[in-house]
Amino acid sequence: MDFPRAQANQMRDADLQASLRQALRGFQRRNSGLALLLIGIDFVAACALAAMAVAVEAIWLKALFVVASGMVISTLFVLGHDAAHNSLSSSRALNAVLARLAFLPSLHNVTLWSIQHNRIHHQAPNVRGLNSWSPLALDEYRQMSAMSRAAYRLYRSGFGMAPYYLVNRWWRAKFFPRADVDPDLRRRAWYDFAILVAWSILWSAFVVWLGGWSGGSSPIAAVGWGFLGPFLVWNQLMGLTTLLQHTNPAVAWYRSADEARDAGGQELRTVHVRCPRWYGLVAHEIMEHPAHHLNPMIPCYRLRAAQTVLNEILGPAAKTDALSPWSLVAIVRLCKLYDYDRHLWIDFDGRPTSDIHRRADAIPEAAPRTTLSMSEGSS
Repeated sequence: MDFPRAQANQMRDADLQASLRQALRGFQRRNSGLALLLIGIDFVAACALAAMAVAVEAIWLKALFVVASGMVISTLFVLGHDAAHNSLSSSRALNAVLARLAFLPSLHNVTLWSIQHNRIHHQAPNVRGLNSWSPLALDEYRQMSAMSRAAYRLYRSGFGMAPYYLVNRWWRAKFFPRADVDPDLRRRAWYDFAILVAWSILWSAFVVWLGGWSGGSSPIAAVGWGFLGPFLVWNQLMGLTTLLQHTNPAVAWYRSADEARDAGGQELRTVHVRCPRWYGLVAHEIMEHPAHHLNPMIPCYRLRAAQTVLNEILGPAAKTDALSPWSLVAIVRLCKLYDYDRHLWIDFDGRPTSDIHRRADAIPEAAPRTTLSMSEGSS
C-alpha cells in the first residue's frame, strides 16, 4: 500500500470518527436511579422465571419459563455490559457493583469480559481472531481436521449459535482466567470467578430446595430447569446477537488491527439491525450497535436516539439490515468463509457470495457538518 495515501486515509478516518463521536457526545448523560431500576427489574424477573420453571409441574410450562428466563438473562446482560463500560450509571463504583450483579446469571467474569470486549473488541472490531464469529479463510478451513471442519460448519449453519458462544467465547475467555491473562489483572479475575462460583452454588442449592418444597422437580431436574436451561437459552441468544451485529454480506473483515485501521470506517464495521420498537425496548436497544461502537459511553437507554443521529450523518453509507428470519437465512447462507485478499465472502468451495468490500469512505463530505449542528442542539 502506498504509505502517503494510507497515512492520509488514516488522518481522514481519525478526523471523521472524532466528528462522529462529538455528534453523539450529548447522549452520554447517565442516570443512576434508572440504572438501579432497570437492573432490579431484570434481575428479579430472571430469577423469578427460573424459579417458576422449577416449581411448576407441566413440562410445556417449564419449557416456557426456561425460555423466558433465558431471554431476560440476555436483557440483564445488556445492562451489565453497559455497567462494565462505566456507562450505565453516573458512579464508577456503582457500575462496578451492577456489572457483577448483572453478569451472575450468565456466569460472565467482569474482569475477563472487560479485557476481551472493552480492550480488544472495541479497539479492533472485525479483526480475525480478536472478535466473535471471526470467519476462516479458505486455506485455513481446508487445513482443519474433519472434526474441526464439522464443528465450523455447525456454527455457521444457523443451528450452532449456542455451541459457538458457549465453547469459543464463554469457556475459552470469559469464565475463569487462564495463563495468558495479564498478571496485573489475574487476581481480580480470580476474585470475579469466585463470585460466579459462589452464585452457582447458592442458586443451585435454592432451586434444589424449591423443587423439593414445591414437588415440581427432582434435585437434578431442578438444576436443569432453573439453572442450566436458562443459561443455554442465553448462550443461543448471545450467539445470535453477536452474529447479526458484525456478520453481514455488506460488512468487511480484516487480517490484523493495522489492516483494519488502514481501511478505516470503524463506524461501518457493525450493522444497525432494525427491529420493532417493542423489541428495542425489551432488549435495551442492543441492536443500535454502530452508535455504541462509536461512543461506548452512551447508556443503552439513549442509544436509539444516538443511532438516529448517526444514521442521518452516514446517510446511504450506513450499514443497516432488518431483523427477520429471511435476513438471518441470507447471512447464514452467504457468510461462510472470507477471502481476506479480495475482501469478499465466499462459500466452502471458495466461490464468492458477496461483492468486494471497498474502503468505507463514501460518506458525503457535507453530511457530518450539517448533522453535527443539529445533534449538538438536541443533546
